[in-house]
Amino acid sequence: MADAYASFSTTPDSLGTIGAPVTPGNTDLPATVKGVVCLTAGNITVVPYGNADAVTLAFVDVPAGFVPPYRVRRVTAATATVATIEG
Repeated sequence: MADAYASFSTTPDSLGTIGAPVTPGNTDLPATVKGVVCLTAGNITVVPYGNADAVTLAFVDVPAGFVPPYRVRRVTAATATVATIEG
């Protein structure tokens, strides 16, 4: 399929063009991640880009489609299925 938007540059505010499953843990996500999205309902605990490793934010009982309002560098725990927003 031809991409009608291929000639447009991507910005931090533009939609993602690729995504990947996230396995929660103690490692940072790839540097190109714009954000993360919960594909199923549940809980998610994240470390925003500017926070120290131990400073996490927990979101409880979020719906599918939830996008934390932070640039996320690490997902430390999740009962929701989570994917990256990249590109």
